[in-house]
Amino acid sequence: MFISRISRHPFGAYAALLLLEILSTHHRCSARKSSNDCAPSSCGNFLNISSPFRLNTDPGSCGDGIVELGCEDNVRLTFHLNMVKYYVKAINYSDSTFRLVDPVVQKDDCFSLPHHYLTEAVSSFAYFNDNNNNYYYDYKYGGESSVLAFICCENEIQNQTDYIMDTSSCKNGSGTAHNSSPSCVDMEGHSYVMVDGDNKDVPDLCRVNLMYPVPKNVTNMSYKDVHDILADGFELQW
Repeated sequence: MFISRISRHPFGAYAALLLLEILSTHHRCSARKSSNDCAPSSCGNFLNISSPFRLNTDPGSCGDGIVELGCEDNVRLTFHLNMVKYYVKAINYSDSTFRLVDPVVQKDDCFSLPHHYLTEAVSSFAYFNDNNNNYYYDYKYGGESSVLAFICCENEIQNQTDYIMDTSSCKNGSGTAHNSSPSCVDMEGHSYVMVDGDNKDVPDLCRVNLMYPVPKNVTNMSYKDVHDILADGFELQW
């Protein structure tokens, strides 16, 4: 209403446009100053958290990242993938990857296994940037990779094939009440890991409790080596 009224007079229209330009310039300068006044986001060993990430405690005017990370006890950087919390072990901005570790998996406890199917979590997650471009998190596989299926069987497998890994070397030393072995926690049975097998390859009277990809070929590895790979986490690429 104000602009339409004064636009009947050339000088008034010019003055209105000049006023809008001044206000717009002031807004841009203020925003730039506000952004420059923001301290770099940091958490523990991560001293300069930048796009596409920001901390969820950053002021609204700070940080241009669109993916929020948490900072647990001012020490651990955290990321939630499909409502599951992971610790951020590393961020590599040069190749657009970040490494996540599952807090549940402890390197010195071979009974500790992830509680969630990683393949399901990654395939269903996406985010969008400010320019309406779609970005997806993809599991980053190396040149060689394997998919592990943790199975619990009622009977012991007598003739193990190349893709069946015995977990009997994993002994519970924590003193907690595990009924059997890694894939059979809270149930009776014999625990195995099937490497790169199909559903049709699951032995009779065996149940798949977890499927998890690892970025290495684990054929002929021991269960301890495989568990160490799990404890080292996985990379996502944006």
